[in-house]
Amino acid sequence: MMTEPADPRLHIAASVSPEAAAILRVVGAMFSTMPPREPPATLADFDAANIRGSAFAEQIMAAPLAELRPETEQWDANGTPVLTVRPQDASPGATPLVYVHGGGFVGGSARANLLTAAVAAASSGRVVYSIDYTLAPRATWRVILDQVVAAWQAILERHETCPGLFGDSAGGCIAAATTLLLREQGLTLPSALVLLSPVVDLAGSGDTNVTLAPVDYLERRMLEPGLRVYADQADWSNPLVSPIHGDFTKDFSPVLIQVGSREVLLSDSVRLHRALAGAGRMSRLEVYEGMPHVFQPILAATPEGRAAWSEIAAFWSEHLA
Repeated sequence: MMTEPADPRLHIAASVSPEAAAILRVVGAMFSTMPPREPPATLADFDAANIRGSAFAEQIMAAPLAELRPETEQWDANGTPVLTVRPQDASPGATPLVYVHGGGFVGGSARANLLTAAVAAASSGRVVYSIDYTLAPRATWRVILDQVVAAWQAILERHETCPGLFGDSAGGCIAAATTLLLREQGLTLPSALVLLSPVVDLAGSGDTNVTLAPVDYLERRMLEPGLRVYADQADWSNPLVSPIHGDFTKDFSPVLIQVGSREVLLSDSVRLHRALAGAGRMSRLEVYEGMPHVFQPILAATPEGRAAWSEIAAFWSEHLA
């Protein structure tokens, strides 16, 4: 009989596939050996945390990236760096995808989050453009959204068909907010939007922000400083900061939301889905049993990961030209 771990964040339900459970145990062991740290307070603290996070991501990404072997090329999109990620078996003429990476608004990059872009490309047969926006605290929400919009416009100029837009975690927040900003500016909206465990309420008002906190490796006390340097607390009710406050009675892209059943951001996904559906927008919410925050890239080869990416690819095929 297997002994339950003392830390509830390391618990893996019996309902999780053996393949996913094996990987989650390895990742959990890596997290458990990390020394406790204080929340970042200075620019140097944020930079150090980003360096540690990138090193951790590189360690996890190495093996799957070696198998995927994506082709990459960096270019300048109206002043914002973009990394083109091309799969080995790209479908000729397929409408591309645009990716906004996560990292709590203060971490990650197109390179550090390459695995997500590479799996998205390989599973769909589409080229992915990963936007390397400036991280907070070096840029605030308005600057970041303007960068993403500018890059979006540059990518549109390269193609006859309108891309799909996707983002994970903080990147999901930025992707949803960018869609609202594009609409506000009268610009072309994404053909479809995929959000993986998106942050849509910086205030964390949802039920699971409290009820699932003991089982999620995301800690509010560690994330809060990043939220505050991304946007002043007085702006957290602005729809371009917290998209849950957006007006979805107006035009908006079709949305697919994926989230795990054991993450604090479950409520963000549920609330956004209800807001979209209640306003008559096309929205689909898929909750994956026993899955942690943004499980799709590291569990891509497991039954849960294959199902998630297959669902995403089908969603693109349904909504992209």
